[in-house]
Amino acid sequence: MTAKDGLRENIRAALLDNIGLKILSLLCALGIYAFIHGAENAQRTFSVSVVTIMPPDSANRQLMTQIPNEVKVTLRGSRTQLDDLRSDDLGTLQLNLRSGRETNLDLKPSMFRVPTGVQIEEVQPPSIELRWDDVVEREIPVQIARTGDPAPTFAVKGVIGSEPKVARARGARSIVDVMQYARAAPFDVTGLTEGVYRRPLPLDKPPKLVSYDVESVIATVEIARELAKKEFANLRVEVVGLPRAVTTPPTVKVRLVGSNEDVNAVSPESLVPRVEPKSSGADVSKPGSVYLDVLLEVPHVKVVVDPPKVLVKW
Repeated sequence: MTAKDGLRENIRAALLDNIGLKILSLLCALGIYAFIHGAENAQRTFSVSVVTIMPPDSANRQLMTQIPNEVKVTLRGSRTQLDDLRSDDLGTLQLNLRSGRETNLDLKPSMFRVPTGVQIEEVQPPSIELRWDDVVEREIPVQIARTGDPAPTFAVKGVIGSEPKVARARGARSIVDVMQYARAAPFDVTGLTEGVYRRPLPLDKPPKLVSYDVESVIATVEIARELAKKEFANLRVEVVGLPRAVTTPPTVKVRLVGSNEDVNAVSPESLVPRVEPKSSGADVSKPGSVYLDVLLEVPHVKVVVDPPKVLVKW
């Protein structure tokens, strides 16, 4: 037998002789290793869901702080226990805020459910600061804007009406007290002609932590013919029935308001402002004076005279 053959035979004997005993020894060694390392202390961090119990509506308290949806809990225990543990096994963290007066919550280990043999090393955050506000109600005027333009020669008359005119806002005092109006969707008047139009319009969502008692309003808009304006200055006032009488001032300014067609059809020559002393009951049989209204009528047109009265002397 050569030296090479002898070496091969020794290696074979070392591997295969008493093979059952060798396998048993290996399994025992692995078991002891697993037992020792499984029993070692280890740390692991879990996420625990937060459940908040809020005050009843009758308490009129509003939490202004954002409560975290979960907190982090670091546990210490055997590696075997921690490896088998899941976040659901820890349950939820319940925060009782029914009183609506708590300003600080310390998150203590006793608030969490952990298996026997496992300890809580750290909670993050360790505490939660709370800020509260009173809940109030206040009527807020409804504001409705308009969009678009009516048909040519027509215009929106007055302001857009709302029913109801106000929305009752309920929420945190610090927010409700500074609200100026509840805004509705705009009223589109594109292409509308003469008439009264009513439409339901939704209110914009109120600010966070505020609610309205209504979600929509009925808006009303009136469309009328577009009015034209025209002024005529220095029109002499005529005294009817007293040719020699004079007025102070001798002339007035006349403003006409109406449709384009009616206003533009009026010429200065057709405008004759007048006063009528005899019809007013004044005694014109002897010299005298009196303040009288200046009279002027134009069909289908509103007439404004400035000044509306003059002093008549005869």
